Amino acid sequence: MMDEVPEERPHSRREYSGPASTLGVAALIVLAVGLAIWFFEMRGPEGAGGEDSGQGIVDLPGELNPTGKKPAAEPGRAAPNFALHDLEGETVLLTGFRGRYVLLNFWASWCGPCRGETPDLQALQARAGGARFTVVGVNQQEPAGDARSFTQQFGVTYPVLLDRSGEVSNAYRVGRGLPVSMLVSPDGTVVRVYIGRVSAEDLEALEKEYLP
Repeated sequence: MMDEVPEERPHSRREYSGPASTLGVAALIVLAVGLAIWFFEMRGPEGAGGEDSGQGIVDLPGELNPTGKKPAAEPGRAAPNFALHDLEGETVLLTGFRGRYVLLNFWASWCGPCRGETPDLQALQARAGGARFTVVGVNQQEPAGDARSFTQQFGVTYPVLLDRSGEVSNAYRVGRGLPVSMLVSPDGTVVRVYIGRVSAEDLEALEKEYLP
């Protein structure tokens, strides 16, 4: 029996695992690139340096809670306090509007009813906005550029805040069924909730009842 001749270069041989392995590596690369693109799109150019740090729901000091109950987005309860950036990048607190009636309006530029009600909200702001009342728009999870284009298109002059993470919308029980509006009293208590488009008649009634 002849002795087996050892392979001269045993480490040079490789096994081919077939096309599945190659496709698997390619799929991982595509997935990694896709995740990176998604991250930077959600983060946006304004997001460098942790733009959303400290944004969202924040504690409501006890002395600013007239109900003594946990804040909640329902009539008779203190409105949950929040901190959000406005279109200029400044941080705005809901408690900063104390002393005024505030109509919180949750909206998005893709929402048809939101577009329909915005002229009426702006008209109310023009009539009644000031030391006693303001509309505050809360944009739901859109880039600042989209929100800014919307406000320019409709000539919006009331404050518009950016809920980039959706945390505030969640706390206010606002899903994708936009718009939703809530009237908050000067002491921070939720007075009324409007589900869906708020009509011009609703706003006129609000003005007569609360802003005579």
